Amino acid sequence: MTAEPVEALIRGVPFFSALDRLDVARLTGALEEVAFAADTVIFSEGADADALYLLDEGQVTVSVRGPTGERSVATLRAPAHFGELGLLLGRRTGSARAATDVRAWKLSRERFERVARERGHLGLMMATSLAELLDRRSREHAGVPITTATALPIRLDAPRPAPSRLRRNLSFALAIGVPVVLWTVSPPAGLTARGWHVGLIVIGAVLAWLTEPVPDFVVALAMVTAWGLTGLVPLGQALAGFTSSSYIVALSALGLAAAMSRSGLLYRVALRLLRTFPPSYSGQVLALLVGGALVTPLMPLSIARVAAIAPLAQELAHGLGYPPRSRGSAGLAFAGILGYAAFSSVFFTGLAMNFYVFALMPAADRAQFSWSVWFLGAAPAGLILFLGCAAMLLVGFRPTESPRIAPAALERQRRVLGPLASSELVTIIALAVLLLGLVAQPTLRIDSAWVAATALIIGLTGEVLNRESFRNSIEWGFLALFGVLLGTGGVLHGVGIDGWIANLLVPLVRSVGSPAALVMLLALAIVAARLALPWIPATLLLSLALVPAAPRLGLAPWIAGFVVLVTANAWLNPRQSDYCRLVRDATEGEMFTERHARLAGVGLTVLTLLALAVSLPYWKFLGILTR
Repeated sequence: MTAEPVEALIRGVPFFSALDRLDVARLTGALEEVAFAADTVIFSEGADADALYLLDEGQVTVSVRGPTGERSVATLRAPAHFGELGLLLGRRTGSARAATDVRAWKLSRERFERVARERGHLGLMMATSLAELLDRRSREHAGVPITTATALPIRLDAPRPAPSRLRRNLSFALAIGVPVVLWTVSPPAGLTARGWHVGLIVIGAVLAWLTEPVPDFVVALAMVTAWGLTGLVPLGQALAGFTSSSYIVALSALGLAAAMSRSGLLYRVALRLLRTFPPSYSGQVLALLVGGALVTPLMPLSIARVAAIAPLAQELAHGLGYPPRSRGSAGLAFAGILGYAAFSSVFFTGLAMNFYVFALMPAADRAQFSWSVWFLGAAPAGLILFLGCAAMLLVGFRPTESPRIAPAALERQRRVLGPLASSELVTIIALAVLLLGLVAQPTLRIDSAWVAATALIIGLTGEVLNRESFRNSIEWGFLALFGVLLGTGGVLHGVGIDGWIANLLVPLVRSVGSPAALVMLLALAIVAARLALPWIPATLLLSLALVPAAPRLGLAPWIAGFVVLVTANAWLNPRQSDYCRLVRDATEGEMFTERHARLAGVGLTVLTLLALAVSLPYWKFLGILTR
């Protein structure tokens, strides 16, 4: 069975007719082929409604019960569809019987809801179509003219639940009250009054980031505003991050990541790799890990990468026949999470936070760390993480069930996507310009901001990101937070806080005795901090404290930043992992249990510490362990 007839069947359903090829490919992967012999009851009126059927071959009779018995209302001949109300209603409103031998494709309510969560407009299109269908049938029954109704706009993205008023008030009181109470206290030894007051405002922001009375970017903007209102920091210095090369590179990279996702390029690459490797548990685990390693330098938003691969991992678990929350399904889920997130800091363009750490480094160090030099320094750690994750998943999560061989669904999805679209080709060119430009930057001697701006302009010509989609596809709140924090390092340096922190840590460094031991001590401290701090606040705050102070501690700033990045990316408590929460919510907890997530997190943490330990002699050989 080729994919073209399946695509035609999908588009024959009114509420699927306007879908783009990426949406159709997603739905194609959710279909289950079924067959019924002649005179078989497919479903009965009053039974639980659970699916829509796409009739590929044969005839089906639809009937309803009336006062005089069963009455036929329609005879459907392939290609057709029936049972669409089964995606919305709890009970069947009619019966369907196979008039001849029938072959069909079944879209279960569960799998439709999963796709609809990923593509929210499907629900709106379906509701509009069914409303028009019910209106038309009621008018036909009453014998009145049929009119065309216009659907009202519906908000599909449910807002995140706001914290309670009491919690918000307590958070505000804590974030504002602590700096106010300590404002008149004499500054600690070695810190000026200006530095003390700047630091108190930072402490208030940290408390707000931890208690979350408002979004994190609002807290960042409030911190800058407080510096300005108190006359502590000039406006140009406080907002200098928005004019930095790192900010332009981050904006370009996030824009191209959105183009890669919206054009279907990311989905196509993932499908290609999943079809290349054997259709077995081991083959698909390796496909997810290799795919993640290849995609990571192209898309610097790890959450977006994991969100894109989660439904594919779930489809693989269904296709291979692994029960929900079994070792097999958990292994595939974590192959997707680790493959598309664990290597984020191995590549300079793999994570927006990498640009943040880069901006915190002294100018002399930034001049030495191009894209290729960053990768060269991180390569041993990346190799250990890749091999270790593969071993952990293949051994620790190996399923007990024998897998079903199910490559057909992936092939159908590939056929629906068809050849490369022009938008995908333009996105590839833009990504190539960005990556090659960053790699060749030391030779070309062009500021990375101009390379990034050129790549973004090329990407915007691909017609994937128009004005509306560019506005909606990029996390502007994150970019606001990112811009403020890029300038915060300069502010803290200007008032001497980074030197003060370094002086506090110097006795600890002397007691440790060696840079290598200090690196491992810092890594263990970050692991402990992650038990209480979420990923983003932990990365931001620890980088801000350690990277500028690294020279005084005898460490290269890049080493300090890399240790923070890779160690904070792991987890011991699954509730502190954005990736685990994302995949759990996207799959309604179907893929793994809390125990699975804890085992995977412990394994990743141990592998991260091992990767850093293995990298120490390599960094010493390169001459970058100390400065």
